[in-house]
Amino acid sequence: MYDTRPLPKENWSHVRYKEMTFNPPPLTPWNATNANRCAFDEIFSYWKDYDTLTFLVDLGIYHPSLSTFLDQSEKEKELSYKTAVSRKRFVVSRTIIKHVLKNILLAPNLSDSILIRKKYGRILVKDVPGISISLSYSGTCIAITVGKQKIGSDIEVIRPVDIRKIKSYPLFYDTRSRNEKERIRNFLQMWTLLEAYAKLLDRSAYSCLIEKDLSREVNFVSYCINTTSIFSLASGPDPGKDVLLWLDTAGSGIVSEF
Repeated sequence: MYDTRPLPKENWSHVRYKEMTFNPPPLTPWNATNANRCAFDEIFSYWKDYDTLTFLVDLGIYHPSLSTFLDQSEKEKELSYKTAVSRKRFVVSRTIIKHVLKNILLAPNLSDSILIRKKYGRILVKDVPGISISLSYSGTCIAITVGKQKIGSDIEVIRPVDIRKIKSYPLFYDTRSRNEKERIRNFLQMWTLLEAYAKLLDRSAYSCLIEKDLSREVNFVSYCINTTSIFSLASGPDPGKDVLLWLDTAGSGIVSEF
């Protein structure tokens, strides 16, 4: 999610006009259709065929009953969030992650998957080193990415943004935009790429801002989702196969009390 906190006060005006040599990947159009719908009982089949799965969920599925899927420490964590939207995001994302893992690992119980949150937002599964999880959200959009290798991801709702604090940094030197609409889209794509890159490397996004290039050893993909959001994924030297799906929770039992 795009962070609006004040940036470091260093003066990067000396790099403002240096051309960025990093070439963002194509922004692939993606629209929710029956072809990219995924029910919970289909997750394992996708996991056999792909190296990285990203599930899109809308915050609108939230219901207080979802808290029953949290363990005691997670319930305490939920209460620590100050805003209602943050609490809802936490509950929905943790609930969905647990149900996704249950189907990937063919685990008998949801409690078999214990989630551990590391620095910079990485989520690990206790005693399951072969799975990497990256969580991102913007507005009501939640993207949950599960990979067989280390990954990083980010999603941003397309909206007007103030980039005055960032535009002097090398990675945001923009020569592609022909109008304001393109400027916003290009900026948000670059920001999602930067966030995904930082998560992949277990770094803060701010520490990556001064770089003129992103590592050639990292593979990137970007999607424009329903023309309203941008999602980017970063993975290691071997890109593998990724797929972007919208998760159909109807009939799953998760929302049975609605």
